[in-house]
Amino acid sequence: MSATNGQGTGVAEAKDYASYLALDQLLQLQKPQSRPIAADEILFIAVHQISELWFKLVLHELSGAIRDFAGDALLPAAKHLARCQAIFNQLSGVWQVLETLTPSDYQAFRPILGQASGSGSFQFHGIEYALGYRESGDPDLGTYPEATRRWLMGWYAGPSLYEGFVATLGRLGYPVPTSTRSTQGTPDPALEAVFETVYRAPHAHWAIYEVSEKLMDLEEAVQLWRFRHVRAVERIIGHLPGTGGTSGVTYLATTLERRFFPEIRSVRMRLFSSGGCTRGLAGEGSL
Repeated sequence: MSATNGQGTGVAEAKDYASYLALDQLLQLQKPQSRPIAADEILFIAVHQISELWFKLVLHELSGAIRDFAGDALLPAAKHLARCQAIFNQLSGVWQVLETLTPSDYQAFRPILGQASGSGSFQFHGIEYALGYRESGDPDLGTYPEATRRWLMGWYAGPSLYEGFVATLGRLGYPVPTSTRSTQGTPDPALEAVFETVYRAPHAHWAIYEVSEKLMDLEEAVQLWRFRHVRAVERIIGHLPGTGGTSGVTYLATTLERRFFPEIRSVRMRLFSSGGCTRGLAGEGSL
């Protein structure tokens, strides 16, 4: 049986809420491995599975934003970015739940995790690649199955969110550099000049200004999520090594330095710290 929506498209009819959401399957996926079963292992599993569902939605939204940039649709892209920020705000909250796990609670099932670690989240690596993070050399994906490696390389080799945005600016006539792939650490002066033009007269470049601010909002949300991750891990395992072979908290702290949109950030900081932005907005009001 099929139902027809208002556009005349036939869709399968779900019988009820549970079948539409496949709850029978979903609720069977939380399977503790400890024996006897540790009381808090299901908390650990559920928190990470919930995070992976949110990551899936983030990737869906980032894909939409990249497509919108390819079509020079700046404001629809901004909506995707705002949703990603909201998702990361929710993701930060899961660490508050996990922090109710004490060190002794965690040790009751930690040995059965083996090499299972958050560092193995291929979806989050995909998010980092979509945002523009790139390793200094080719990524080491040898621990993943072949299909996952291909999927990750698609994100790694494809245009990032920032590259898509900058390409849009070029098509709109702004003098952007031909490549932004190498600018994730050190700001490119030519691209800084473009964003300085935007930030000195935001109302004359409103859609670009709006997207730029949404990118900054998203970067901050990711950074806050990382910070809460570091604090949660520190509370639960201290400075013990991580299960995935990393140095644990020490490694996670280094990821706090990963930033994605250097030219926007540097222009905002420089103009506000020097008072130049206030002068540039003369006639539009001042802060």
